[in-house]
Amino acid sequence: MTTPARLPAPMGLLIDRTRPLTFSFDGKTYQGLQGDSIASALLANGRFLLSRSFKYHRPRGPLTMAG
Repeated sequence: MTTPARLPAPMGLLIDRTRPLTFSFDGKTYQGLQGDSIASALLANGRFLLSRSFKYHRPRGPLTMAG
């Protein structure tokens, strides 16, 4: 899976780009790579909205991708 949303190989050394996998999120199926986080795999698939705030339903996405 190579998309413009992915960082080049030196930046993502923990991601095994030769081992694609599929996962489901919110009832839809997506493709990711072995070692990828769920949030970065969703972003690579063009899914930027991950949830909404409880009270006002404002869009929420990953903030720092730090953990």
